[in-house]
Amino acid sequence: MKLEIVTREDLSRVLEQMELPEYSGSLPALMKSQITSYNPTLKPYLSLYVNGRKVEQTEWQHTFISRDDHLKFVIEPGVTGTAIAAIISVVVAVASAVYAMVSMNKLGKHNQKDSKQGNSIYDVNVQGNKVKLMEIIPENFGFFKRYPDYLADKHVFYRNNTLFCDMILCQGIGYYDYKSDHSDIYIGETPISELKGCAAHIIEPGVKITAENSPEDKSWYCWYSSTEVTQSGHTLKSGQGKIDTSSKDGVNLEFSGKTFSGFSYQSFSHGYGGCSGGGTDVHRIRKTFDLKWADGTIFELSGVTNTRRISTEIVSAVSDESITVITVKKDSLIQDFSYLRARQTEVQTSVDEETGEETQTEVIVRNGDYVRISLSAVTSVSYDTIPSGSSGGKSVTEEESNDVSALCEILEITADGDNVTLKFDSSDLTVPAFPDTVEPSQPYTKITDTANRLAGSVFQPMPADYPYDDNGFYEIVSFRDGVYMVKRLNDSYGEIAEWPGFFSSGINQEHTVFTLVSGMASDGGYVGPYRACPYGAVSNIFELDFSLPSGLGKLNDDGDFEKLTITIQIEYRRAGSDDEYTVIEKSWTNSTNDQLAETIRLELDAADNYEFRVLRTSKEDGSTRALEEIKWTGLKSVISTIDRYDNMTVLICRFKGNETLSELSENQLATYWTRKLPAVGYSDNLPLTPTRDIAPVVQYIVRKSKYRNILDVDTLMEFDELWRSQGLECNGSIDSDSTLLESLRDVLNCGFAVPVVRDNTLSVKRLHAGAQPVQIFTKSNMTSSPVITYSLPKDDDVNEVVVNFTSPETYKTETVYCHIDEEGNKRITDYPESDNQERLDAWGVTDREHAIALGMRRLRYLRNTRVTYDIKTELNGLNCQFNDLVGLMLDENLSNITGRITGINGQTVTTDIELPEDIWEGIVYISRKDGSYGEYTFYRNDSHTLYLDTYPDIDWDSEFGKSLEYPLFAIGELQLCWVTAVKPESNNRCSLSLINYSEDIFKDDIKEKNQ
Repeated sequence: MKLEIVTREDLSRVLEQMELPEYSGSLPALMKSQITSYNPTLKPYLSLYVNGRKVEQTEWQHTFISRDDHLKFVIEPGVTGTAIAAIISVVVAVASAVYAMVSMNKLGKHNQKDSKQGNSIYDVNVQGNKVKLMEIIPENFGFFKRYPDYLADKHVFYRNNTLFCDMILCQGIGYYDYKSDHSDIYIGETPISELKGCAAHIIEPGVKITAENSPEDKSWYCWYSSTEVTQSGHTLKSGQGKIDTSSKDGVNLEFSGKTFSGFSYQSFSHGYGGCSGGGTDVHRIRKTFDLKWADGTIFELSGVTNTRRISTEIVSAVSDESITVITVKKDSLIQDFSYLRARQTEVQTSVDEETGEETQTEVIVRNGDYVRISLSAVTSVSYDTIPSGSSGGKSVTEEESNDVSALCEILEITADGDNVTLKFDSSDLTVPAFPDTVEPSQPYTKITDTANRLAGSVFQPMPADYPYDDNGFYEIVSFRDGVYMVKRLNDSYGEIAEWPGFFSSGINQEHTVFTLVSGMASDGGYVGPYRACPYGAVSNIFELDFSLPSGLGKLNDDGDFEKLTITIQIEYRRAGSDDEYTVIEKSWTNSTNDQLAETIRLELDAADNYEFRVLRTSKEDGSTRALEEIKWTGLKSVISTIDRYDNMTVLICRFKGNETLSELSENQLATYWTRKLPAVGYSDNLPLTPTRDIAPVVQYIVRKSKYRNILDVDTLMEFDELWRSQGLECNGSIDSDSTLLESLRDVLNCGFAVPVVRDNTLSVKRLHAGAQPVQIFTKSNMTSSPVITYSLPKDDDVNEVVVNFTSPETYKTETVYCHIDEEGNKRITDYPESDNQERLDAWGVTDREHAIALGMRRLRYLRNTRVTYDIKTELNGLNCQFNDLVGLMLDENLSNITGRITGINGQTVTTDIELPEDIWEGIVYISRKDGSYGEYTFYRNDSHTLYLDTYPDIDWDSEFGKSLEYPLFAIGELQLCWVTAVKPESNNRCSLSLINYSEDIFKDDIKEKNQ
């Protein structure tokens, strides 16, 4: 029988395996044979596969295992606890979360892993309200400054020429303690209750949002704001300011010299009637490409491919072992060969200093320009088909080709009239062979002709040293007969007189963008179309914002404003479709120089992803006295109408007026609330209370996980009392994904503790002064001598711990630097003094003294723990946990005495070894059945018996010395150590890693209030 242990994360990686070739029996018997404490009622987080078939846990008690079976235990995601160890202690315990957590919590010497699990308060730059779509909903604990996250974009709109802004924000999961007057909600440094035109509405989890508990009906709708129409606005002129040829159907645009021209086809359908029912004709009209911009207009050109056509006619092509020679007929547009250059080489002579012999070497002075060659060797066949029916045969020509394409360096170039001959390295390009034959695809009477020909093209990418990128600024000189004549401008809009013309020629520039910089349009044009919804979303409620920043009117000679009218046309259709646009007209008439603005809401019958465009239909006055600028400043759509949030607290805030919105734009909205959590206890229905304590956070995290019943409440209640007596708090926010153990580790670090899982129970442990050893190891229960490692002090030892914590005043990162002076006392600075640092991010800590205590604990640990012990024991080592205090009785101390107790009679115990005569009284440690030790004061009777000051708490068993080992004893100097790792091994063995105990580590800890 073979048994393997894997994880669900990586099924191919075997963590541990064992073979029991002779075993045959029930699965429970197998478990019991491997661990005496196996409990069949436990439901560990494991899956079992026998010979590839999954065996449900309900079937385990009735599963029979044969010697040829293959068992595979799969550790499921999130597994915790020694439930694994309780199944197969020798094998599975290696993968147990107990030991995973031991290794996770090992205290290294340098570069300690950050304890922070995504509390964004550590990065000052990310403070502020953010949109975090598809991210973790934050868990906030204690009292904390929180910048709530946007559930949707701000909804900015105009009503009665007044600007409003609605914000829907997520505070986080759960309930909070807050003030009814909202004086604990701030914009910048000012409470929202002190700002005019501000209102806040707090919606607790599960409460339905209505017009009564929000600013107004439908104010809770989540809006999406188009990124293409922003508050900076698109100015609506009588012409279009940006033209993208890729958005126009079938545009053909080409450059030639200092000109460009193009055309497109517009299709339309024409229906007709008839006796047979009629039909539809489709017609195409060729339209000249027209920017509708006047002469003198300056524009920016972008998206040009920067490639020119050299030729599309191959005259000849041949390759040998090293050179390929191709002759082409050059394109008529190519007049200048100055940037179609061959490789330049020169011969250099070197002289051997010893022999005087000269050696000549050809070296490359400059690489040739590159061209893109596409070459096809085409074989064609012409034949007459067999006549069919009343129709005669027909002549058909078919062809096949071998094709190559490559980017090649020009080695040589010669021109002869219209022909250009190019030479390349044959490793770049080899002329393909002609296909041997072309088989006719139809029955034929005879083959009339066969022929071979070469076809292809040569294009040149713009050389790197070409001085004029075709993308840039231009001015329209003229537009005649569909051809634009332009001149090139520099970045300051000055003419570049030496510009030779466009490099790109003979190429259809199908993705070119023309952007108006300055000048007047010669005709009207649209702004848009722009999508109102993100891709994949639909809506039937939309808003468009328009602003007249200078007012609307015309100043007359008397200094009064006369009325002016601006008319626009709003058009919409399904995005990306060929549907006809639906048209809405809107006009404004006024005589004022006050800013005007309006939001136009559209509620359509059908929800879809619509695109909108706007056209200014009224002509511009053009006078300097006319105030007629109008901007399209917003395009929005409703993407959610949800009115209930079951597991989070939501804020809906409304701000009114430009001054308030200006304040909001310069600052961010923050809350100063306290999280409500259930009190620590056994029930799940304890009342919620605002708290900053650590224990309720631990309880909440565990009970919200799928391992909700593993918490040791008794231990947690003891720690709760301890932490509160020390004044320790947890004030932080977890806003990124983390595992159960990672979250608990961060929270418990606030209380100088760690999570420990054993026997399906999660409890809390800490290092503290005055602890008693849970076990003692001597040569009697160690299988080999311990390996002792001493770490001597070095120059690069850490001598400064940098602690980052959250300032309770600014709620930004604050740093303290922890040192130890020459007298061994703590010394704290606000600046670094050493390069030998270790950083500690104190998540959840908002008190300076608390942060200092954590830093000093860490620094003293690094300074005082320099001796490690690696010992090997039998399975009793598995009784130890991470951070347990144990004792070592080492043989290197010759005065230490260890052995076995062979008899107990009242307060008298008998030893198996002879006691030295100089041993008269002292302390003796005697082991119990469970592996723990009792400590007693003894007095010597004789060489083999001791009299104890109290009765030993050991019930003598007749099986001692038979099936049970005799109790062990130890007399002498006990070396105290902490357990840092527990590693099960084969053959019923276990190894422990220990580190020396030091009372000095706790010198700067926070004392309990009653001490």
